[in-house]
Amino acid sequence: MKIEDIKKPIIFCHYGNSPYLFYTLKQVKLSNPENRIILLGDEDNKKVAHKAKIEHCCFKDYDDSDEIKVFNQVYQHIAGFKHKKEFWTNFVFKRWFYIHNFIKKNEINGFWHFDSDNMILSDLNKQEHKFKDFDCTEQCNGICMNGYISSYQVVNGYVNKINELFKDEAYLKEQKQDFIAHPDYAFTEMRAYKAYREQENINSVRLNKIIDNESFDDCICMDHGYERYESLLNNQYLKKIYFDAQGNFYCYHIESSQYVKMNSLNLSWVPTSLFKLVYKTYKNNIDNRKKVKNKDLILLDIFQRNTFKEKVLGCIPKSIKRKIKLLIKKI
Repeated sequence: MKIEDIKKPIIFCHYGNSPYLFYTLKQVKLSNPENRIILLGDEDNKKVAHKAKIEHCCFKDYDDSDEIKVFNQVYQHIAGFKHKKEFWTNFVFKRWFYIHNFIKKNEINGFWHFDSDNMILSDLNKQEHKFKDFDCTEQCNGICMNGYISSYQVVNGYVNKINELFKDEAYLKEQKQDFIAHPDYAFTEMRAYKAYREQENINSVRLNKIIDNESFDDCICMDHGYERYESLLNNQYLKKIYFDAQGNFYCYHIESSQYVKMNSLNLSWVPTSLFKLVYKTYKNNIDNRKKVKNKDLILLDIFQRNTFKEKVLGCIPKSIKRKIKLLIKKI
């Protein structure tokens, strides 16, 4: 039995070197020290992967499969006139071809895959049993394949479906018509996944489903039925994040009146400072798991206001602050 069948590898894809990437990688290494963790990336992020003691593999070394050659031939940028993200749209498709070739060459069957802004807060080996009856799990409000992926065949079917869709003129025409009404939209890997799931009867489940009073966060900037902070961070209202002295994180689910343990936090669209704060909070408390019995929950101060003045000013809307400054200048 291969080690991959015992401890499922955890794969991230990222191009470039975003400031938050180091914390994502350090976090998953802390929470899953026994798993093989891979960053599929480029020369720009090789150094940060090594600094985080994570295995790094370059996209260019997995750019030679028959499937990716077909993709390069059939791909076309299909989007509304306001979208203007051609490189990114190509990449979100192509990363799955890199993953496909990587797991094939490495004889990996089941594995975990997350976007690189997801902070993994639990031992994923203890979560796997929840999803063993499914082909895969989903994030992005149910329209992208992320989290647990049960087999190579699921990815193989997905990349072949992507190529099939780019050859389907009737399907592409339908997408183009939709983008006339929605000029900010584009045909991405999410729409392709939706078609794959529906046409091939993929047995999937939302990763953020609450199971055993635990969940995986779908996006911290969306409430999904959880309590939110009353102030904005980076122009976003975030779910309230709680933690305990053992390094566990929670969000309060309103309908069930329960604090739900979060196995991950998806920190899309938030500043790097929050990645750092979550990492430090986890690291500072993880050693207490066998020592401390106190399970009182503490609200995470995502705003990090240290002084009374900062705390007061942080609650005042920017528009009011500007008016106050103008009044002061007139005095």
